[in-house]
Amino acid sequence: MKLIHKTNRKGFTLLEIMLVVAILVVLASISFINIGDSLEKSNARKSAESSKFVIGVQSETDYIRESILAVSQRSFGNYREADE
Repeated sequence: MKLIHKTNRKGFTLLEIMLVVAILVVLASISFINIGDSLEKSNARKSAESSKFVIGVQSETDYIRESILAVSQRSFGNYREADE
């Protein structure tokens, strides 16, 4: 007859804890690499969008400035014609 020896195990062995820590380190390193790549892409996209925005604002400002000049030239031109 076999004797069944029951042990009251409480906790984890050192090997199990080291294995879990090693797995967590590998997963963390993979996620940090992916986060770094994502941040670089995001920063590049933001700088491209902001440069497009600046170009758009400059174009809009130039258009408004030209419109104001055209209107003022027409107004002063009409005013001068009325004086003559």
